[in-house]
This record gives sequence, structure tokens and C-alpha cells, in this order.
Amino acid sequence: MESNKLDRVIELLQAEKAKEAQSLFLGIIPELTVEYLLVKGKIEQKFQKWGDAINAFSKVVEIDPENKEAKNNLHLIQNILNFWNPEMFNP
Repeated sequence: MESNKLDRVIELLQAEKAKEAQSLFLGIIPELTVEYLLVKGKIEQKFQKWGDAINAFSKVVEIDPENKEAKNNLHLIQNILNFWNPEMFNP
């Protein structure tokens, strides 16, 4: 059943209905699975909660070191953060 809810959240995200996706996702029992954490990361990313997104995608990589989707999202977030605030990393 939770898997069906995750599928629905993914559909909503793809349809650019982030608020609806987030509401439905909050009702799902948290799991430390790749599927759950990928969806969590995508939702956090949509709402520009970069730290939470990085944490979710990093956990995916811990569980599945070859997960390309999580690695790509981590790379994308790093590029966004570096673009927005390059001085943050160069004191």
C-alpha cells in the first residue's frame, strides 16, 4: 500500500503538483528504502530544502552506491549551490 502511495507521489511530482505530492508523502510511514528516500529527496529538492535533499540522496547512495539517479541529483544540487553562492566555499 505504501508503495502505491509513493507511485502516486511520483506521478504528482511529474505533473508539477508539488504541494499535493508533499501532502500525500507526509502521510506515508517513513522507510529507509531507496524508493522512499529518492522520493523524499525529490520533494525536498522541489521546495529548495537543499540540506534535506542532500541527506536523502546521500542515504540512497549509502544503501545503493551505484544509484545513478541519487548521484545525479546530488551533483545537480551541488551545482545549484555553487552557482548561487560561490563565496560560501571560498572564505
